[in-house]
Amino acid sequence: MSEAFASVVLALADDELVLGHRHSEWTGWAPHIEEDVAFSSIAQDEIGHAGNLYTLIARRTETDADALALGRAKAHYRHATLCERPNRDWAYTLARHWMYDTADDVRLEALQGTADPELAALVTKMRREERYHLLHADAWLRRVSQGPVEGRTRLIEALHETFADAVGLFEPLEHEEMAVKEGWLPVPSDELRTRFMARASAALDELGLPTDIHTRVAEQAEFVASSSGDLIADDEPAAEGVTPDATAGGRAGRHTGDFDQLWDDMTFTYRNHPGATW
Repeated sequence: MSEAFASVVLALADDELVLGHRHSEWTGWAPHIEEDVAFSSIAQDEIGHAGNLYTLIARRTETDADALALGRAKAHYRHATLCERPNRDWAYTLARHWMYDTADDVRLEALQGTADPELAALVTKMRREERYHLLHADAWLRRVSQGPVEGRTRLIEALHETFADAVGLFEPLEHEEMAVKEGWLPVPSDELRTRFMARASAALDELGLPTDIHTRVAEQAEFVASSSGDLIADDEPAAEGVTPDATAGGRAGRHTGDFDQLWDDMTFTYRNHPGATW
């Protein structure tokens, strides 16, 4: 299996695993029982998708899916920063939920055209299930945007904040140039980012929500525009253990302090009970 193929699958798997764990933290704490069940179900789906993706890599590399999911050092995870952020309040959680699932649908739609038949079949199945996540997120966005002023205001603030991190879902992957050349990644990350921004802006405009989010975020984000118009990372050094050709940010294993406690909780059983199965 090529490094380029692995980079595509691993980034997707890590996003699903880490966000799935964040969603699971609402179990028992959601505003009402229906959402307690809904977020638990969504979390289960995300972690299940991650498991299938890790299994795809493990089968081709003669490694173990559990070791890939839970046995790596923090700097070896390739998820986007958006996924590791704490849940905070309900407005933030809903905004992140909507941003992630909108972005996820954009990239899964593109990945259905991957040159790998097994990955294409898995992505098609994932997209059918993820459709319900997006419907759930859309319903909540519409409900809050058309509700009382306080809730709408808090949602708008959360949308601005989460959009800055959502852009990181489309950071260039490690070995991306080769992944595109070999057909594993049918559409480059910068084009996917453009599609996501257009789709998000159109959806927000329909609901009467601010559509200048991307303009404001560009002034504050960790990324700056290159001469080609692409977003490139700043010059802060990458995390220890990142390969020399890695780009900065989550896709290179450079994570925030928010990931420390989550990683510890997420991997605790695996690290303390080697060889355990469940």
